[in-house]
Amino acid sequence: MSGRLSSVVLFGLVVIALCIGCSVKEDRSVCPCVLMLDFSGVDPGRSDSSYLSVLSADGFLHRHTVHSDGYGRLYRTDVPKSGVSVNVYSPVSGYPDFSDMLGEDGASLIIPYGEECPAVDMFSVRVDTDAESVTVPVVLHKNYCVLSIEMVADTGQDLDLRIGGNICGYDKNAIPVFGDFSFSPGTDEGGFSSVRIPRQLDGSLRLFISDGDGVLREFAIGEYIIESGYDWKAPDLEDISVRIDYSRTEVTFVVNDWETAFDIDVEI
Repeated sequence: MSGRLSSVVLFGLVVIALCIGCSVKEDRSVCPCVLMLDFSGVDPGRSDSSYLSVLSADGFLHRHTVHSDGYGRLYRTDVPKSGVSVNVYSPVSGYPDFSDMLGEDGASLIIPYGEECPAVDMFSVRVDTDAESVTVPVVLHKNYCVLSIEMVADTGQDLDLRIGGNICGYDKNAIPVFGDFSFSPGTDEGGFSSVRIPRQLDGSLRLFISDGDGVLREFAIGEYIIESGYDWKAPDLEDISVRIDYSRTEVTFVVNDWETAFDIDVEI
């Protein structure tokens, strides 16, 4: 009799367990989705770590740093079935820590005024997670442009350069954010300098040339870049080479293979 009672009790416990868990027969919408991120396409030679952020509109937030030794296997985490935004920032190997530029959600990036855009590749996607599991390949894109400037001047003056714009970073969907951007690159003895700039939405980028007394000239370099045929909508931003021949009578801009010149007496 006791053996039969034990069997009845055991059967009852099994039924209760099945009712509590996510069984096939019940509504599985209350169960989480297993999000699997495939980092196998990330080049460990270019980036030795990736900053991951997964968030949803209802307040869910998951942050993690995936190191290069984990790129070869799936990264798994439970997420709500209401859908999530996935953002990955992968700094180029050797780049200094930039975590202070990331927002509290780890999904947005704001460039402090006076600094250049960090050397970081990005991935951003909205994922439908209304399923038991979802696998997403992480495909990074170069979301910054290195603007290399060669300055040729015969004025006998020490000239300083400054790049100013109205894009200061990216939101959680990798969309450029409006805000003040300013960076003054140093110039070496050969007259070369460079600045990393974020993706632009228009031609508002400006180049300021100054001496010890203040700004001598302001140029609409953003417009010149667009006129040269540069594509700011490309998935991976190409770098730009600019040569500025600054003389007493004329300023010549060469953007990659495109060229334009201005009379120095004309306000630009």
